[in-house]
Amino acid sequence: MKYLTKEVLKVKPKRIVLITLLGLCYIPTSFAATQDELEARILMLEQKLLALTQESIDLKKQVNESNKQLAQLNKNIQQQQIVINNQQQALKNQSIAIAHTSTQPPASKPIHTSTGIQSNSVIQQQPAVDNQIVIVNDTKPSDNIDPTLQTNPLKNSFTLSEFKDYIKDEIGFAFNGYFRGGWSTSKNGKPKNYAEGALGRFGNEYGGWYDLVFKQKVYDEDGHRVDAIVMIDGNVATNKAAGLFNTQDDNIMQFSDIYLSTKGFIPAFPDANLWVGKHSLPYNEIQMLDWKTQKTPAGGGIGLEGLDIGAGKLDLALVRADVNVKQTKKVEVVENGQTETKEVTKREEVDLNELEFRYRDIPLWQDATLAINGRYSAPNKSKIQDSVSVKNAWLGSFVLRQNNFFGGFNQLTLQTATNSVASQLANINTNNPEFAANSDNDYIGTHTGGKAYRLVSEGEAYLADKVIVAHALALTTGTDVYSYDLNLAHTDFSSFKSAIRPAYIWDIYNQSGIEVGYFSQKNKVKGKSYHEEGFKTTLFHSFKVGESILTSRPDIRFYVSYIESLQNDISKFDFNGKGNQISFGVQTEVWF
Repeated sequence: MKYLTKEVLKVKPKRIVLITLLGLCYIPTSFAATQDELEARILMLEQKLLALTQESIDLKKQVNESNKQLAQLNKNIQQQQIVINNQQQALKNQSIAIAHTSTQPPASKPIHTSTGIQSNSVIQQQPAVDNQIVIVNDTKPSDNIDPTLQTNPLKNSFTLSEFKDYIKDEIGFAFNGYFRGGWSTSKNGKPKNYAEGALGRFGNEYGGWYDLVFKQKVYDEDGHRVDAIVMIDGNVATNKAAGLFNTQDDNIMQFSDIYLSTKGFIPAFPDANLWVGKHSLPYNEIQMLDWKTQKTPAGGGIGLEGLDIGAGKLDLALVRADVNVKQTKKVEVVENGQTETKEVTKREEVDLNELEFRYRDIPLWQDATLAINGRYSAPNKSKIQDSVSVKNAWLGSFVLRQNNFFGGFNQLTLQTATNSVASQLANINTNNPEFAANSDNDYIGTHTGGKAYRLVSEGEAYLADKVIVAHALALTTGTDVYSYDLNLAHTDFSSFKSAIRPAYIWDIYNQSGIEVGYFSQKNKVKGKSYHEEGFKTTLFHSFKVGESILTSRPDIRFYVSYIESLQNDISKFDFNGKGNQISFGVQTEVWF
């Protein structure tokens, strides 16, 4: 019937053909037929042919529409196959990861719900565009449990990122830390760092400090959690190839934290953190000057953090931090039959306990909080240590923090301290408010009730869309303190320390800028004045992974620094026989 679909039926010659065919087929009756009958038969045939032609056209339209539907169906099947393949690959990778982290198959690993019911979970991938992982809980709620006592069901939908965190939490182990290091030299031999706690550390430090924190979950059931935490820190010298631990090469390591951290054991404060062991309340570091406004090095102790009381949160800690005191006594010694009087130095270890509180996160106005901190250091001498002189000490602080400060933040700290803690604030370099004089826990000098006051500002702000500036400023004064730099008691002092670092942001991976540092300190003892003054200029370009100067790491910094000591009455410092130094190098710093 294909030839019948042609449009030639409308042409007159076609009638001739039809008449001829009709005549051939009906020759016997054609002679009897009249002219009218022939015309009627021809008209009927034409109508049938036209009807068949229209049916053929409709059939073609239906075939074309069916072909389009088949093409779309085939396309959908291909897309669905791609999704299924991706899901199978992701499920395979997850199964491998789970097999490495658990000796039990994922399908039989018990998950404890908040109601205490154990359930077997099946892990599969949801065919969704956002690549979610679904944890399906196949245990039905018990009919015997009062619905009013049932808590909210477990979360059953996780993104890939959340699922990774979920696995980490199930394993319970975490490792993080910090380190810095790099290469440096100078125009005059080995580069030397000078007053980095007063001029700024950038381009003025050459060590490789590190912190390594290990955390293992011990227990996590029914709202009670226990973690064992160990922190190791120290320094690796970057000027020598050997890395053996020894103090003469500045390769050191220490266990600064070993403690147990818990939550859920204080009924009135289920979210509070109760810890026991070698630990203290968190430090607050002034990054650009490399010292802390809050620091309490501790031995064993107990602490409670995050108590929701009133408008803020309360932290409490009681720690042990014994000190070594050198006592010089005159004794009679018989040598060669003669009695002589000699001075003998004996080291006494004095028990020291420190009680500290911090009431923090007190809201003031939009994005502003206040903290009130206090610490009391109390020596506990034995009966045989009556002649040993160790004075108690106070440290008090007000901390005002303003977030969203021109796109960054600013923090002001006002502090006051007494006795040996006040003496720490008089140092040119390191100004940590510690009770002991050094990292060997030595209690040095004569302390007669001296006091010191300090105002510290730290923060960063955007001066323009592509210009950011970070700063650290410290203004300090004190009277009648013991100077660890001069080894002299009854010292009055005043100091100004600063570091300012503006930078141009090329993009989130590149910054170029300058850091300028200046400090001046005057000490006065028994009418005699001592003056120390210096400045630093550091040009740099940094490879970064964020715009912030103070809160983004890692950081790779290429720099050249010029440092000059204008006055050195207090420290007597020099740069290998010169009063200034040009150094250059590259340093990296990373948190992980």
